[in-house]
Amino acid sequence: MPKNTKKKLSKQSPKSEKTKNKKTRIVCVGSNEAQEAECLFSKLMHLKIVRYIVIFTLIVLAFPIILFLIWRPKPADHVNWGVTFSDIYSEELGLDWQDTYIKILDDLGVKHLRLVAYWKEIEPVNDQYDFSRIKWQLDEAQERDADVILTVGRKVPRWPECFAPKWWHDMDNQSMKRIEQYEFVERTVMELKDYDNIKMWQVENEPFFPFGICEPITIKEVKDEVEIVRKADDYNRPIVIQDSGEGGVWFMTYNIADYLAISMYRRIWFDFWGAIFGKSIYFQYPLAHWTYKIKAHLTRVPFDKILVTELQAEPWGPGLNSKLTQEQKDKTMSKRHFWQTLNYAQKSGIKDIYVWGAEWWLWEKEHNDNPFFWYTAKGLFAGSAEKQK
Repeated sequence: MPKNTKKKLSKQSPKSEKTKNKKTRIVCVGSNEAQEAECLFSKLMHLKIVRYIVIFTLIVLAFPIILFLIWRPKPADHVNWGVTFSDIYSEELGLDWQDTYIKILDDLGVKHLRLVAYWKEIEPVNDQYDFSRIKWQLDEAQERDADVILTVGRKVPRWPECFAPKWWHDMDNQSMKRIEQYEFVERTVMELKDYDNIKMWQVENEPFFPFGICEPITIKEVKDEVEIVRKADDYNRPIVIQDSGEGGVWFMTYNIADYLAISMYRRIWFDFWGAIFGKSIYFQYPLAHWTYKIKAHLTRVPFDKILVTELQAEPWGPGLNSKLTQEQKDKTMSKRHFWQTLNYAQKSGIKDIYVWGAEWWLWEKEHNDNPFFWYTAKGLFAGSAEKQK
């Protein structure tokens, strides 16, 4: 090969290599808008940052599906249906609380109860105790072989959540207030521990969830109360603490007790939305029934240690349920919602479920000519009792 030709080729080689390694530039000039849009999309996808965002988004979307496939719950073959009963709530609805309780036991046939030792009822005056109401409830349940979860503490079921007596609120010394609180818990357990139908103690109700008109409850307070209950109860019954099923952290609550109780709500009304939207709104939780088991795994709470002690089965609106309009009640607990909620809870896989709202069902039946909820629940409890035989 002639020298001048070899020299010429030698000079051209680096340029050719540089041209080969240079990225191809996409020029979007289409014959129509569709082709041009397709070209622009292709150009966009060539950017690394866009590819990373797309991959990350797909992983985020696929994550709950993967968790569902791994941890999806199996609907419980048999559910132990129970109710939470509140004498205070019964009276607020205008019902005779004793008559309501007996009808829940005898007409509905409930065999699993969550009862409440309300501090303001038991110790209305400092150091003067009256356990007559809660003892009457325990006696009637025991006569009918109904077992009980007994709730003690300062924050317990029903609005306004905290039920400390007035004299306690009037105290200025925080250390003395803690002493009085602990003394109430201890005296209650000592007084009631010999009822063998008490199967479990509940200490406080959603103590770490910011809801209700309450002075904050610390982790130390709850731990102290749990220790007091353990020492006072000679029968070593398990202890449960309730947390919010939807908004609670779970693991912190469960780590203090033996079991975790949770609430289970589908449709709510609450005026804290006013801070965001300027008015109160109704809201449905966007949670599938299987999310509770996945949350249990993610928070390292054994699923068989979870029970539902507050399954929504009554309305949640801007006032007492007996004062709501039919339209307001139907927004959160229509007849269709009632069925859907019971089915939803059963599909969650949790086998111990205490329903919330039996007092209102009776009010609807006797004061609003609407026996649907009462008779539907009666069939539910009859089926539960039949399966237990």
